[in-house]
Amino acid sequence: MLNSIFLEIFIAIRYLRGQGRTVIFSLGTRLSFFFMALVVFVMVVVLSVFTGFQKEVHNSLWNSGYHVTVSMHGSGQTLKNYESTINDIKKDERLSPYIRSAFGSISVNALLDVNNVFEGKALRALPVNPDELKEGNLSDFPELVHYNKDLLQKFNNGKYVIIGREMARYYGWQVGDRLRFYVPQGGTLSKNMQIVSDEFVIAGFFRTGYYEFDLNLIFLSLSTAQRILHMNGQVTEIILQLHDLSDLEIVKEGVRDILPGNPYLYYISTIKDEHGNFLAALKLEKTLMVLIMGLLVLAGVAGIWVTVHLLVKAKNKSIGMLRAMGMPTGSIVIIFTAHSMLIGLLSTMVGGSLGIFIANRLESIIQLVEDMINAFCTWYFGVCAPVSLIPKNIYYFDHLPVYADLSIIYSVALATMILSGLAGFFPSRKAAMLDPVQTIRND
Repeated sequence: MLNSIFLEIFIAIRYLRGQGRTVIFSLGTRLSFFFMALVVFVMVVVLSVFTGFQKEVHNSLWNSGYHVTVSMHGSGQTLKNYESTINDIKKDERLSPYIRSAFGSISVNALLDVNNVFEGKALRALPVNPDELKEGNLSDFPELVHYNKDLLQKFNNGKYVIIGREMARYYGWQVGDRLRFYVPQGGTLSKNMQIVSDEFVIAGFFRTGYYEFDLNLIFLSLSTAQRILHMNGQVTEIILQLHDLSDLEIVKEGVRDILPGNPYLYYISTIKDEHGNFLAALKLEKTLMVLIMGLLVLAGVAGIWVTVHLLVKAKNKSIGMLRAMGMPTGSIVIIFTAHSMLIGLLSTMVGGSLGIFIANRLESIIQLVEDMINAFCTWYFGVCAPVSLIPKNIYYFDHLPVYADLSIIYSVALATMILSGLAGFFPSRKAAMLDPVQTIRND
C-alpha cells in the first residue's frame, strides 16, 4: 500500500516536468503555477493591509477613546458629586467585574493661539495619580513617547499639558514650549459666558497612532482644569474604561440603574455608538475584499483544471499503459489529483512567502516609490508639489498598518490546496475510466 502511494506521487511529480530534460515544468503547469502564485501573493498582501488597518483602528480607539461616557442632557450641564456616583458604580457587584477604571473628566473645546491665528482643539482633563508621574506611565492617558521628567512631576499642581506627537511635528513644538488657550469658563459654551485665557507648558508628547487624535487632542490634569475653569467639584462627564469592549452594552444598561435621580436626565454613550458606522464599514469592506479575492482563487483553480484536463488528453497513451499493467482506477485518480495539489502547494508556498515578505516591508516600498516620484517630478518640472500615496489626513494613521495574520494565511493556503485537489479530481476520474485497450489502439 505504501509503495503504491509512493509510486503514484512519483508519477504525479514526473508529470510536472516538461518535454525536455532541462525544463522543470510544462507550459500549462508554468502558467497555472505563476497565476495561482500571483493570486495568493495578492491575497496575502491585501488581507495583511486590511487586517492591520482594522487592528490599528481597534487599538487606537481602545487606547485613546472613552469606552463608556456618562454626561448630562442639555448644554451647560455639569456633574456635581460625581465622586459618590463613581464609588457606587465601582461597588456594584454586577458592574465591577467589567470595569477597569472609572473617573471624572472635563472635555471642552478650546481655541489655540498659533501666531495670532486661532485654531480649534479638543481639551481633555483626566485625574492623575501622583505615583504614576514618577514613572511617566499614566494609566488612563495614551502612551507617552517623550516627556520631561521634572515637568511631568509638576503636572498636577502647575499649568502643564501633554500634546500629540503629530501636533508637535505639525507646529514644530518641543517639550518646554509655551501654548496659550482660550476656553469658556465653566467648561461649556453658553449665553453671556466668560472666556478664560492662560498659558501652559508642554510637559510631553503622547501617541495613539490615530492621526486625527494625535493632531487635535490636548491633555491636562483634572485638578488643573477645575482650578482654571472655576469648576471645583464638577466634571462634564464620567468615564468608564472596560476590560473588554464586548461588554459595552451590559455596562451601559447597568450604569443607568445606578445613576442618582432621574436616570433619563443623563446621556450614556459608548465608543461603539460614536464609531459604530466606521467599524461596520471596515468589516463590510474586508468581507467584500475577501469575496473578490475568493473569485480570483476560483479563476486560478479553473486554470489548474484546464491544465490537468489537457494533461489527461496528452497522457492518454501513458494512462492506457498503466491501466494495462494492472494499475487500479483509484491510483489514476490519485496521480492526477496529487498533480493538481502539488501545483496548488508550490504556488501557495511561493506566493504566500513572497506576500508575507512584501507585506512586512510595504511601507518602506511605498516610501521609496514616493521618493522616486517626487525626485523625478522635481527633476523634470523644477517645482513640484510633494506626492503622498497614503495621505495621513485621509487614512487617519501616522504609518501604514500591516499585520500578516498567519491564521488567515494558513486558511488561504488550505483552501487553495483543497480547491486545487478538486480541480484535478474531475479530470482524473475521466482518465481513470479510459479503456486501456482502446487508448493504446487509438494512439
